[in-house]
Amino acid sequence: MADNIPITAIEITGSTIDPKCNERLHLYPKERIEAILTTTGLVGLAIGLYDGVKISSARYLAENAHRLPTKVGGWYFYHKKKNYVMITQSLKFGIKSCIKYSLPLGCFVSLEYLFDLIRGNTIDFLNTTASAFIISSGYCAYNKLAITQARTAVLKGSLFGLGLGLIQDYLIHKRGGKIWYIDRFNI
Repeated sequence: MADNIPITAIEITGSTIDPKCNERLHLYPKERIEAILTTTGLVGLAIGLYDGVKISSARYLAENAHRLPTKVGGWYFYHKKKNYVMITQSLKFGIKSCIKYSLPLGCFVSLEYLFDLIRGNTIDFLNTTASAFIISSGYCAYNKLAITQARTAVLKGSLFGLGLGLIQDYLIHKRGGKIWYIDRFNI
């Protein structure tokens, strides 16, 4: 019968080479950008829907507090209209939050990949730090933050990028991937 049935991918292919071992988050760039955009979009949509329901409910009550219904039928139509307003307003809030969350993170991941390409397919923490610096600087310019606030935001953004880049490099190294400074300095 069947003495040796291959049960793992390594036994089936006969190879231990992982084609994605040098990629960030163990995903190819297109997959990584799509995953980040989808995840942040869904999270932004959920947060926007939740906030939109709360805000629009309170707003509807404030706008109609002077003319609350007095009969059962009036309350029925009051809540029917209130639910309609809550749904439409929360969808608007959700879409705005979806864009607000996914656009900067999509730009961050795309810029990180662009720096990887510009530097000759070199994947390391420097590209992540530079991307975080540019995105946080753009955030400060867009929101017209004061100098002290901008300095703090750019510093925190850059430190976040540095930490994220070092974590990604560590994960690549643990998967058996090549990181130039680890190979050069035998860390």
